[in-house]
Amino acid sequence: MRKIKIIFTLLMCLVINNALAINENDANQFVVDIGNQAIKILKIPVDDKDKRKKELQNLLQEKFDMPFIARIILGKEVFKNTSEEKFKKFSDIFEIHIVKIYSSQLGTYKGQKFTVKNTEIKKKDAFVYSSIESPDFPTTNIVWRVRDLGKGLKVIDMQVEGVSLLRTKRNDFKMVLDSQGIDGLIMTLESMNQLPDLKIPGDN
Repeated sequence: MRKIKIIFTLLMCLVINNALAINENDANQFVVDIGNQAIKILKIPVDDKDKRKKELQNLLQEKFDMPFIARIILGKEVFKNTSEEKFKKFSDIFEIHIVKIYSSQLGTYKGQKFTVKNTEIKKKDAFVYSSIESPDFPTTNIVWRVRDLGKGLKVIDMQVEGVSLLRTKRNDFKMVLDSQGIDGLIMTLESMNQLPDLKIPGDN
């Protein structure tokens, strides 16, 4: 009976792993879709900041696993000792924080071209290599880390010119987390989210 249970468990693990396996072409198209949506956001007039923010938030919610990213940024120990309600509050505030930052950093449309170059499948993740080329600016290289956590393909990290979103935010928040805990971090992010928007690059 014990052997049957072991075999059944192994078979279930194989089924689950196959279901969550990432296809290279699917990962490529998934990131192409992100690039197309980002270009559309760039084309929104800079004076319509609310629309830019709304479209960026829609992109994050649709293509990124923001709760997963928020959990990784907090770290295992903090997440384990945080209530579901408080984590939800942090995750929501963190999402607003990301929208606020990137809505001002995206810039405006100046003929940028988004290209997916190649994809590497490493265990359960796809690393999709892409670039943004522009007549007026140097080429920007972005690597998207994509995983299927049972909700379809989602971005769980991105590296812009080798700089990881996850690593950067963990470093940014570490001092506050260590000294004030998640409550202090939530208060800090709430204050930061109230600051005036930064000037959008390309807004003359």
